[in-house]
Amino acid sequence: MERILSKEEIAELLAAVQDGEIETDPEGDEQPAKVAAAAQKSVSRLDLLRMQNSGRGRFQNIDILLDMFARNYGMSLTNRLQTSVSVKRADMETEEYESFLNKAPKNGLIGVIRMDPLKAGGLVLFDEQLSFSMLEMMLGGTTGGKFTIFDRMMTAIEINVVKGIIADTCPDLQKAFAPVEKLECSLVRVEVNPRMVSIVPPDAALHITTFSVTVDNLKGKMTLAIPHTTLDPLREKLKERTLGTPGRRETLWAQRIGEEVGETSVTVSAHLGDVELMVREILNFEVGDIIDLGCDPNSPLKIFVEDKHKFLALPGLQSSHKAVRIKGKV
Repeated sequence: MERILSKEEIAELLAAVQDGEIETDPEGDEQPAKVAAAAQKSVSRLDLLRMQNSGRGRFQNIDILLDMFARNYGMSLTNRLQTSVSVKRADMETEEYESFLNKAPKNGLIGVIRMDPLKAGGLVLFDEQLSFSMLEMMLGGTTGGKFTIFDRMMTAIEINVVKGIIADTCPDLQKAFAPVEKLECSLVRVEVNPRMVSIVPPDAALHITTFSVTVDNLKGKMTLAIPHTTLDPLREKLKERTLGTPGRRETLWAQRIGEEVGETSVTVSAHLGDVELMVREILNFEVGDIIDLGCDPNSPLKIFVEDKHKFLALPGLQSSHKAVRIKGKV
């Protein structure tokens, strides 16, 4: 049972409060100060896993391969649709697989591709605008009108119509990655539900590249997502090789070609002069006739290499054999 204060103790306590000897709310005065101090401090999220893998998320020169893929795929779409198509790389980022699928287009298309001998493969995503527009163009629609974008998933028949356009990405990926690795790419299947696609664990990192596809007044978005586990075997090759310039293999090949060319036999001939005659004159030739070559006796000879005039030379003898001495180049 708590002790009850007497009248004298209550009077002394009130007098102490009025004189300021006792603070009525010490904790309450400190609390606003603590809140204000905490508000001034900036809070930042610390992701230890992301910090550990931040250096592993960058692939040198991968943008060169992806730009090459964009050019190749633009030409493939142009040939298939018989109209000018522009494909340009927009953004590149790294994201976890589960988070990426949660943001996938609701009514778009997801193509699962295989990239042998690399494991895991990759994904090609068309957003709703691009999927239904390509469907209408494949069925004979023109880019001059307005495309209808339905708020629903595509049917199996519609997917089969557009499937060939997604499959065209495979040979173009092979061409783009050819300077680094010989790949065999193929389209495994096309899905409309992201939950039906599982190529890596949910926490696996993806290299995500966004492309803008433009056909006249149509503009859609295509996304290429490749797991880091797929690209990791190519990391050192991308780092060591400067794409677009001859590598060590090309240097050795050029050296080998140069050696073989040096051993090739060619025909070299010396011409003193040329003259044009009629067939009648040639048939009337007799012993002792003189043919005027139209040149000075001391003029240099023309040296031809495989019928190409290359050098000038003077006639003479070498070890009782007729020879020429090179005087200069033409």
